[in-house]
Amino acid sequence: MRGCLTTIITLIILFAFGGTALAAIVIIVPLLLGEQDAKSLADLHWYTWTAIIILPIILLKILVKASRITANYICDMLGID
Repeated sequence: MRGCLTTIITLIILFAFGGTALAAIVIIVPLLLGEQDAKSLADLHWYTWTAIIILPIILLKILVKASRITANYICDMLGID
């Protein structure tokens, strides 16, 4: 039951905020790393590309962990195993 609830919570959050977060990462990371003068995505440095690739992975891991904690709390509160 906890696994199904974790999946449902994760998917709801991903569908609600996934596209916005991905677009924000592609726009905000180059600005934070000082790449304002880049004319296209091909002009970005390697460390900017690394941050753009690694950041969604880290955020996804945090999302799954938070979904597990929420599912465990709900199941414990309702007394469901």
